[in-house]
Amino acid sequence: MSPRERRRPLLPKPRALRERPGGFALRSGMPIVLAPDANAADLESARALARRVETRCGVALEVESHRRDTGLGPAVHLGRDVADLGPEDYALRVRPDAVRVRAGGSAGLRWATETLLQWMRADGRLPAVEIDDGPDFPRRGVMLDISRGKVPTLEDLCALVERCAAWKLNVLMLYIEHPFAFRRHPEIGAGCSPLRADELRTLDAYAALRHVELVPNLQTLGHMERVLVQARYAPLAEGDARWTLAPAHPGSYALLGELFDELLPNFRSPLTHINCDEPWDLGTGQSKALADALGGPAPLLVRHVETLRALLAEAHGRGEVMMWADFAHGHPEQIDAFDPSMIFCDWWYEGDFDADRVARFAAAGRRFWVCGGTCAWNALFPRVGPALDTISRWADAGRRHGAEGLLVTEWGDFGHYNLLGNTWLALAWAAQEAWSGPVDEASFDRAFGAQVFDDATRRAARVYRELGACHDVGYALSNASPVAFLFFDDLADAVFARGAKRGAVERTRRRAQRVADALARDAEHYTADRTTYDELVWAADATLFALDKTLAALPYLAWREGATRSARERRALARRLRALADTQRAPATRHRALWRRRAAVSNYDVNASRMRRSITSLRRAAGELERDRAVPLPEHPGYAPRTVLRLLREATGWPPGPRS
Repeated sequence: MSPRERRRPLLPKPRALRERPGGFALRSGMPIVLAPDANAADLESARALARRVETRCGVALEVESHRRDTGLGPAVHLGRDVADLGPEDYALRVRPDAVRVRAGGSAGLRWATETLLQWMRADGRLPAVEIDDGPDFPRRGVMLDISRGKVPTLEDLCALVERCAAWKLNVLMLYIEHPFAFRRHPEIGAGCSPLRADELRTLDAYAALRHVELVPNLQTLGHMERVLVQARYAPLAEGDARWTLAPAHPGSYALLGELFDELLPNFRSPLTHINCDEPWDLGTGQSKALADALGGPAPLLVRHVETLRALLAEAHGRGEVMMWADFAHGHPEQIDAFDPSMIFCDWWYEGDFDADRVARFAAAGRRFWVCGGTCAWNALFPRVGPALDTISRWADAGRRHGAEGLLVTEWGDFGHYNLLGNTWLALAWAAQEAWSGPVDEASFDRAFGAQVFDDATRRAARVYRELGACHDVGYALSNASPVAFLFFDDLADAVFARGAKRGAVERTRRRAQRVADALARDAEHYTADRTTYDELVWAADATLFALDKTLAALPYLAWREGATRSARERRALARRLRALADTQRAPATRHRALWRRRAAVSNYDVNASRMRRSITSLRRAAGELERDRAVPLPEHPGYAPRTVLRLLREATGWPPGPRS
């Protein structure tokens, strides 16, 4: 074998890897040897190794246990509980006569088998190597939003667990505001395809066997609108916005207690994430008197969190509580008021920020995690640059200041139309940063292609990076891609099209077209994960549509603002807009089909309604041109974050209005 043939890029990259001469050939009938005291998770790791070896290269290995591991001939030996290694550390030795794994615990054993599978060539040969490995962060995870309209199927959640295990991510959270089928409060999850208790228990057991900790996550303060809009729970709202739960109302803790009573028994993790982020109106409504008595909203939040922590400890034996850190940074004088066991999850996803602010928690002797994001929300495709940059900056700060974990978040604001496969690059980047730190871009890209598409080139990662840079239309939005809003833009007001600059749109369109052409040209290189490939193609096509729609909208808007157009020009532009209306039906249909490959119906109607409004507005605009009746444009509201948020709420109806 040449050096190039022997090297297969690994993700995440091990701490230490030394190639040696020769190699080991896997053959059918060869044993995978476990110690007699192997547990169920060890057995699953061995069986997973055997299954995937057979799938990939047609070699059928036997899983066995032996008191002595000598005299067995060529074999794969999996041993654990090695005293000089940490619980997730392992030493892997591939030699011509045997493969031997020494791991500090069951988790380390699993990670060793994942590395072994990546190192294996398609013909079943393993180049000789010595690998010594272990993680930088004890906890490395993904948080998936299932509360903005998309609830994955159990099958796809199990597939996500497998992907986490392959990349040595050992935590999975499902962010829940309401999509759980509460027996005593069925209206909370009604109409959104909520997860059931048996599904969560199944997922928890499935994940545990693969050393992925399913951490319960329930919103308990702000972001409670999907609950508080309902008549039964409206009295518990802090104010008319029905955004924040009122700590002053005794019914608030009765409700949360009952919700936790149903949710938590389905998880074995000792951790519980109670969120408590962005409670904008806390202490301004029915809790104002209590806040004033305590000294303001900050001590009121501390009181709320400590009440929940005590409830979880007493009723469920859960002493490890997590919360988002935004309020703590806003009121640093309150950090010492929290119980020392509290875990602060510090997050930021945009541009320049001070990642070293976590030093505040370290100096106070507090536990904390660092949290980046995929930057896929409010976007047809992730804004890859900000995503990778913030993940790396958080990882660096977390390593230097002693973070216990690194979490990457996948939110789904306003309909969660971003498709999961398009986030794989950011999740893989987080896995690499959390395990062994930064690597050179070329090596990572090859490893990513090998892992996702079984194609150890840079082509897939380049597609992600190029499409992930197709967001410039002449103006920027906070925490969002304007291209997504152009895709849905109602041309009656054309709030987002009016800010676009033709030159920027044309440049971005040329870039997106190159990506679409590359995907079409290289389709055979993506066969290992056809769903993700189809999601990439959809995102490229939808991006091109949004840009074409904008380029047609600009002369239409100029006409509405008084630019003269001949009858011929108006008819041609009207045909162009009608053709776009017909064209948008195709990505709308494809998007729904792709959504259903990974998720239940959930609240897909939010996205479908926005697409219908766009199509209708294109036809309406064409009719105006044909009749030569220009409707004056309303005053532009601007792109301040609060304004955009208001516009999105109006466009999506999210959250829904009060229900009796």
